[in-house]
Amino acid sequence: MPFAMNLEKTKSETIQVELEPTLNAFGSALLVAKDESEPGIHDWVRKTQAQMTPEELGRHKLVMIGLFYAVAPRQRWNSFPAYLAHLEGQPPSVFREKLLESYSEIFPADCEPEQHIQVVQWEEVLSSSTSYVAFLKSRFTEAHIDIEIETRAYQYVMDVAAMKQLIVDHMRWFWKNYLEAEWNRVEPMLEASVRAFKRVDLEDMSRLDAARFVTGQDLEETKWSRGLEQAARVVFVPNAHLGPYIHREQVDDTIYIFFGARQPDGDGERIPELDRAEIVSRMSALADDSRLQILRMIVENGEMRSQEIIDATGFSQPSVSRYLSQLTAAGYLQERRSNGAKAYTLNRDRIEKTLKAVSAFLLDRT
Repeated sequence: MPFAMNLEKTKSETIQVELEPTLNAFGSALLVAKDESEPGIHDWVRKTQAQMTPEELGRHKLVMIGLFYAVAPRQRWNSFPAYLAHLEGQPPSVFREKLLESYSEIFPADCEPEQHIQVVQWEEVLSSSTSYVAFLKSRFTEAHIDIEIETRAYQYVMDVAAMKQLIVDHMRWFWKNYLEAEWNRVEPMLEASVRAFKRVDLEDMSRLDAARFVTGQDLEETKWSRGLEQAARVVFVPNAHLGPYIHREQVDDTIYIFFGARQPDGDGERIPELDRAEIVSRMSALADDSRLQILRMIVENGEMRSQEIIDATGFSQPSVSRYLSQLTAAGYLQERRSNGAKAYTLNRDRIEKTLKAVSAFLLDRT
C-alpha cells in the first residue's frame, strides 16, 4: 500500500501586517518634510521640524520631495542602516535613472490612454529648469508642485555625482540626529501592534474588509477595492507618527498601506502605549472649535453636503474641505456620494468608542 501523503493546501499569505523597518522609518522622515499641520500627527514631527535650522529643513524637503523617487526604498530592508549602506553602494547614475523612470510612469488621472505609451523626450525635458518644472506640472498638476524645490532638484538631476552625495550625506545625517533615537523608542510599540493583528486571520476577509478592520476606517469601496484586488500582496504597516491618516504606496506588485499604530478592535490584551497613541490621535481632531461646530451642525441636520456647511458657517471652501477630511480620517464622519456631491453623517459608534477608550485608559474602566 502506498504511504500516505498530506496534501493539505498551504494558505497563501497575501494579506499581512508587518513592521517593515525601512519603509516605516522612511515614511516618518517624509512626514517631517511636509508642511501640513494635521491634527493627530505625532508631536515628534513638529518638534523635529522646529529643531532643524531653515537650511537643514530646506535640504530635507529637497531630498524627500524633490528627489523622492531617487531616494525612496523600492525593496524591503531589515534595518534603516542596511538601506543607507545600499544607497552608498549604488552608482551615481542609478539615482537619476530611478527618478526619471518613475516620472515617466506617472500620468494625470484625466489623461488619454494613448498618452501612456508616449516616450518622454528627456533631452527636451532636461534642457532647462523651466522645461523640467513644466514637465512635472503636466504629470502632477501645478497645485502639487513646489517650484522652488523642483528648480533646486533640477540642478542635482543634471549632476548625478552631486545628487548621490547629497542624498547619502543627508539621509545618514537625518538618521543619526533625529530618526535613530525615535525609531528605537517606538519600535517596541509597533511590534506590539503587529503581533496583535497577527492574531487575527485576515485571509478569511475580503481585502477591502481587511483594510477597514486593520486601519479602523470605513474606507470607500470605489477608491480602494479595485487596487487592493489587483495587487499580488497587501501589506499593512503600523506607523508611530501618522495618526488617523492612511498612506498607500505600491512597490512592484505589492501595496503597502501605512496606518496609525493601533490594535484590533476587540483584542483581549490591552497595550497601554497603543491605547494612548490612538486616544491622542482621535482626540486631537476634536480639539478645535471649528471642527466641533461642524460636527454639531451635522448632528442637528442628520446629513449635510459640503456646500451646505460652507453656506452655514461662512468658512472658505478650502477650510471646510480640510476640516471634513480631518474629521473623516479620524472616523467621526462618514462620507458618501449624493447626486455627485459628498454628503456627511456622524459616526456615532466612533464617538462612543472614543469616549469609552478615554474612560478605560484614565479610569481603568472597560
